[in-house]
Amino acid sequence: MTPAQIESSARNKYNSTGDTFYTSAEIVDYIYQAQLELAQVCPIIEATYTTTSVASQQEYSYPSNTSIIKRVTFNGRKLQPFTFRDDDAVTGLSSATTSTGTPEHYAIWNRTLYLRPVPATAALTIKIFSINEPQPVTVASALEVPTLFHMDIVDFVVSQMAYKDENSRVAMMFEKRWEAAKARAKAWVQKRKRGDSFGFVQPEEMQGVTQFGTI
Repeated sequence: MTPAQIESSARNKYNSTGDTFYTSAEIVDYIYQAQLELAQVCPIIEATYTTTSVASQQEYSYPSNTSIIKRVTFNGRKLQPFTFRDDDAVTGLSSATTSTGTPEHYAIWNRTLYLRPVPATAALTIKIFSINEPQPVTVASALEVPTLFHMDIVDFVVSQMAYKDENSRVAMMFEKRWEAAKARAKAWVQKRKRGDSFGFVQPEEMQGVTQFGTI
């Protein structure tokens, strides 16, 4: 659904079509607030970004709206996350070292990726898999929350409209439906993580990669 469709549905539910008491700009803000709440309770917005390496450049900024980085690859090879304490061990407490090579690790600080070794080659692909927060919504926006939850956002909008109208009975009814929707969203994200696998704990010896390397 588009923001305009959500607004129309919410107005129909609350019998307020054409009512100037609620502006379109106000309802768009409610839609944005609903997406923010969903993003806070579960990692519902995923994205993949690519950038290119710069020779002898260690630091690379987070993509816009990224809140959590789940995976980083360099030229198709997965990088391992590590801490600045690990970096101290590798560099002998000389974090400013400019030693270059093919990156194997990355650290995160202040929405910046630090690669180690520092890339020696330019124009190689750095791919970032991330969990995102939603972008501010406009009338022309494409909502980032999956369509499964668009009608739930309608319920949130109606609850806010009712609160503004001091209709607490209706507001609380739709707010209760919204809280149930957030719980369903969390369960849906957990189910999606399993993908095509079955829901059981897999022994390490059954996996293709262990802590000792590839089998």
